[in-house]
Amino acid sequence: MTKAHALRLVQLRAAISTGETRELRVAARLSISELAAACGVDQSTLWRWEQGKRLPRGDRALRYADLVDSLRKRIRESA
Repeated sequence: MTKAHALRLVQLRAAISTGETRELRVAARLSISELAAACGVDQSTLWRWEQGKRLPRGDRALRYADLVDSLRKRIRESA
């Protein structure tokens, strides 16, 4: 894992702990199942991530971080 990947995971986990990931999903009007499909995980897995009951790891976490970043940009552009 590169330093850049590690930093992205730290940022993602911070967004999860503050509830930002859920807020972004809701603001983008996406369901858990829609975002889960985009991440390549089951909707119960994404729900656990949003609740902070599990932390994403590996490639799935990086994919989730990419999606969270794109949601941030999308929300900013629409504001």
